[in-house]
Amino acid sequence: MAASTYKRSFAGSVGSGMKSLFNSEGRRFYSLEHKVSSKYHQAGEFQQIIVDEIELGRDPLCQVRFDESFDTVSRHHAAIVKDGDNWKLVQLSQTNSTYLNGHRVEKEWYLQNGDEIQLSTNGPKLGFIVPPGDKSLVKSIGLTARLNLFRQQALRPYKHAITALSTVLLVALVAGGFFLIKDRQEIARLRADAKSQLENYEREKTETAHTIDSLMAINTSLLVDARARDAEIRKLKNRVSHVENRPASSVSSATVDNSAIERCMPNVFYIETIKFTVTFPDGSTSELACSDNDVPSWCGTGFLLSDGRFVTARHVAEAWYFWKDGSGTNEKLAVLNMIANNGGKVVCHFGAVSSSGKQLSFSSDQFTCNRSGDHSGTTEDGNRITLAPLDEHDFAYFRAGSSGLPYDSERSRNLERGTKLTVLGFPLGLGANSVSDINPIYGSGIVAAPGLQHGVILTTDTNYEQGNSGGPVFYTNSSGDLVVVGIVSAGAGRATGFVVPISAIH
Repeated sequence: MAASTYKRSFAGSVGSGMKSLFNSEGRRFYSLEHKVSSKYHQAGEFQQIIVDEIELGRDPLCQVRFDESFDTVSRHHAAIVKDGDNWKLVQLSQTNSTYLNGHRVEKEWYLQNGDEIQLSTNGPKLGFIVPPGDKSLVKSIGLTARLNLFRQQALRPYKHAITALSTVLLVALVAGGFFLIKDRQEIARLRADAKSQLENYEREKTETAHTIDSLMAINTSLLVDARARDAEIRKLKNRVSHVENRPASSVSSATVDNSAIERCMPNVFYIETIKFTVTFPDGSTSELACSDNDVPSWCGTGFLLSDGRFVTARHVAEAWYFWKDGSGTNEKLAVLNMIANNGGKVVCHFGAVSSSGKQLSFSSDQFTCNRSGDHSGTTEDGNRITLAPLDEHDFAYFRAGSSGLPYDSERSRNLERGTKLTVLGFPLGLGANSVSDINPIYGSGIVAAPGLQHGVILTTDTNYEQGNSGGPVFYTNSSGDLVVVGIVSAGAGRATGFVVPISAIH
């Protein structure tokens, strides 16, 4: 056969994995039968393969991995690659041979059902098995099992690169920033026990691995910027510590007129994801329904302004640019991020409803966003991935055409310390019981420092929860009316909050 032209690709790993996960119709898989026990697999174990390319070897990035006791197996020994309707075995190692049915593979050779693969002389053996008929269709594998296989096979070659990028960029985010990125099942569970503490997402146990010399080199300027941002956040916390510790009597205890809240409610909307339209780098498209538990889904809050703009937080409108938070990496969002940054396109479709019964339908590509603060990196394979910060750029809006809430841009830049703020939204999805029963939940905060602090309104005594993300923040004017001065963005710790001033979008 001709010389091997194999090179690990985004389309062959993540792209094909996404198709097997969400658009499996007509796609087929094969199994590798492990004939020798190792640290990672037992003899007789069948490993199902749902992506178009995998590597075999001792390197932690290999999807079929052997431990260090197999010293004649190279770190990247061989690959199995889809070629049309067939699969072929590709020799990668420069020092150790690969055998197919006892014959040495010089470059590459096509595989047939029942073939035996051996990595080096007297090395471990694998059986290549294609299930008969429809049993070889990917859709015959349960969705939960496909998700686990996707993580193991599509994400493994990129896991270290994503982790390295997120470690450097995480300090550029607001410390402990929170989003409303919750699967539909999680939201339902939280509604049933709203007063209990929100369970933390489990951190994925990181895999012990050898140092990978080929990991991406991140631009050193990003690191300098991230460290500077970290220092700024520490200064902010020090500056507001005396506010958080002051006697309660020093803060205005004025209550908000309930009639003022009721006048605002019809223009405050509960937002929920409906579906995704994903265009893969190869040009193919797929629609992913958020009712599928393995598809990312979340909810949040939005509102209409008097000038006809519909406003929310950017991390509600484009959650895949916020795939890293204090709980770790959201792998589903990280994959969508990679698709969007490498020749593909991700569009999320939303539904929104207010207490008046008014309903809106819109998509993420309708929003105007400020991406000037985004940080980008490159994986070892040359693929881009981007992370957006929770700062004064965390807003998104589009023209909805109908009038809504009054706002004061100038006041949003010059709020005095101690000013009482009112927040309306849907914490933990509460207040959104059905389309005919929408009642925003009241929350509050107090301005912790005068004016803007590094572009945002800093609050203390912050008692609004996740789910308020993107919701309106009001001050009470001299007439007792609520006027919008900001957008809920993030929080740090239990009491400190960060609000994007409404002036950011004007």
